[in-house]
Amino acid sequence: MTTTKPVMPKARKRRRKTRTKNVSSLPPIAASDLKAEEIDLTPSKEHLVCPACSTWVPITGMLSKKPKLVPHHVGRAEVGEPRRCTAGSNRLVTINIDLPEWACAVAKADATVTGRRSGRVNRKPRSAVPAPVHRLASLPGPSARLLAAQTQARDEVNEHRRVCRVCRTGRMRCPVGRELEIRMGHTDAAVRLAHEQHENALRAAAAPAIPRPQQWRRVEREVQRADEQRQTVPAGKAPAEALEVPMAPPDAQAFDARQAELGRRYARRAMDARDRQ
Repeated sequence: MTTTKPVMPKARKRRRKTRTKNVSSLPPIAASDLKAEEIDLTPSKEHLVCPACSTWVPITGMLSKKPKLVPHHVGRAEVGEPRRCTAGSNRLVTINIDLPEWACAVAKADATVTGRRSGRVNRKPRSAVPAPVHRLASLPGPSARLLAAQTQARDEVNEHRRVCRVCRTGRMRCPVGRELEIRMGHTDAAVRLAHEQHENALRAAAAPAIPRPQQWRRVEREVQRADEQRQTVPAGKAPAEALEVPMAPPDAQAFDARQAELGRRYARRAMDARDRQ
């Protein structure tokens, strides 16, 4: 009696991408409405940022007439457990921009960001040096150029907060928003310092000047008391005198002979060096 070994069924090869005919009822996403850094049209690597959950999602069906987003999960850090994005899954995408146009926009945005982010360290600004006394009366207030720079810095911060999704909440700051806020803080500090210097100048000009002899009479007693305290010798034993430093050699004859011998050596070395040349 012969026994046959049962043949193990072979598993069918699964498709790599999700294939479904379901289409979202929401209107299609226009590629022209997205920013250059929110969509990637690299061939065979098409992705975009889902408007519903801010997650990078692949685009399937690029060779067909109806490309759409694949079903995906919410990938934001605020969500405790991954859940399905119902608003962005299977949503149609309208590719109404060309690949060269998108590449040019990406290069332009990258150049702008690279030029805006400097490699230097933003150190704490130094405290401003106060103006001399003889110039206080001639100090003007903040100039029109400084006030315009302050207004422009505030407008740039407000415009960035309106557009950026990270800075809009007020709890976090992106690198660009942090740089704009630092610039706004510098301009505000400069305007505040100009106002303070102008007010001090007006206050000093309005105050009556005190003559020099009268100022000296006010502090004359304190100066004399300090001089008397400095001249008094403290109580206790005086410090012992230090040993004198010898200014002449112990044996003058031996010292002279040593110096003469060194002079002859140096002269001999100089003559030998001259002969070699």
